[in-house]
Amino acid sequence: MTTVFRILITCLLMTPTAYAASGETVLDAPPVAEAPAPRLQLAYEGRVTPLPEPLDLLPDAPKPAEPPPPRQWDHALPFFAQRVIDKGYNLPNPYDVGLSYYYSRQNMLLSNLGVSLNDKSLRSADFVAFPKSTLENRSEQVQFGAWIFPFLNVYGLVGHIKGGGDIGISMPAADAVQFVTGLDLCERRIKPDWCGKTIAATARASYDGYSYGAGFTLAGNIDSVYFALPVTYTVSNVSMSDSSAKTWNIAPRVGVNWQLGDYGTVMTYVGATYLNASVTITGTFTAPTAEMIGQDTKLNFSIDEKIANPWNGLAGFHWMVNRNISLLAELGFGARQGYILSAFYRF
Repeated sequence: MTTVFRILITCLLMTPTAYAASGETVLDAPPVAEAPAPRLQLAYEGRVTPLPEPLDLLPDAPKPAEPPPPRQWDHALPFFAQRVIDKGYNLPNPYDVGLSYYYSRQNMLLSNLGVSLNDKSLRSADFVAFPKSTLENRSEQVQFGAWIFPFLNVYGLVGHIKGGGDIGISMPAADAVQFVTGLDLCERRIKPDWCGKTIAATARASYDGYSYGAGFTLAGNIDSVYFALPVTYTVSNVSMSDSSAKTWNIAPRVGVNWQLGDYGTVMTYVGATYLNASVTITGTFTAPTAEMIGQDTKLNFSIDEKIANPWNGLAGFHWMVNRNISLLAELGFGARQGYILSAFYRF
């Protein structure tokens, strides 16, 4: 049977043929007598397994691809980056510069009001109450950062801040008059009409200034789930205070990485923000009282201010367009509302 099959194949090889290659047609040509017909090696000749063709008979056969060379990290930071790369992980570019815009609206607690006339020492004015104080803050910041370790990013920031809001004021009329004049007019037999009444007003506060600070972020991931813990300390100097405001911001979050192919990676996340800010507002105000008492009155004041509700929720996304550009948007909700818009360049 094998002999018959070989004779059939030999007859087919001796038949004139035509084929197309590179757009040309080869006409029939007589066989060359000097060159014996090559023995056709069938892939299967009754053997249990196919017989592979020798490599020297297949000059155009693709050779096994060589393994790609190991990746080399070409930056000084972060430390131990090459160990992480060798384990098959990808790392972002280690350095970044970013621009951010921040807005928030929150209730404040005011206490320990002290007031003095002219150059006298401050006196407690604890009869003054602040039922509700709502402030709005706006800030533009520039941030510089670097990954020191694959799990630790450190950064510094500087920016401009501006804000203001309504401060509710409430005080008994008798206490207010006694504080200014030193006389308790409501103890007399004939009391003024305003005794027993409460003075309520709303003061409008506005301020601007600059801020600077530093912080770090601990980050990691398990498959597509990642977590981060940014901690920031900020010092702010504003026009309505002679002292600096110091703020701690801690914002734990957890999220999921979504691969978008040519469009980069999006990280969606939820979390919470703890904001601890307190400041003693001090200053001087000259009241135009010359027409009433012959001279203007110099008023000095001091009051403590802190955030009424330090915790609020947050949700956001971080879109890493490529290794150089990333965009972030975050929304705060709950006791403190606000948002953050940021753009980063990484190199």
